[in-house]
Amino acid sequence: MELNIKPLKSKVALKEVKRENTTSSGLVLMSDVSGESPEFSVIAIGPLVESVAVGDTVLIQIGKATAVGNSMLVIDEEFITAVLENE
Repeated sequence: MELNIKPLKSKVALKEVKRENTTSSGLVLMSDVSGESPEFSVIAIGPLVESVAVGDTVLIQIGKATAVGNSMLVIDEEFITAVLENE
């Protein structure tokens, strides 16, 4: 069941971006095993959020978010550490 979420104030709703990494021997590692920081996609923002937009990919401070269901997090904008940009 997919939840509709409307963050309040400066809160941001996120969904983890699942990335597969393949080792030289062909093993597939998910992002949580590869040692890389997990990336999150912004799926909704509160009315006071200024530095990110829906669809941005971000990095966050781990441990500062509230889990919502199995696949979403809600975090205050101040705990988003970077917006990733494609080159």
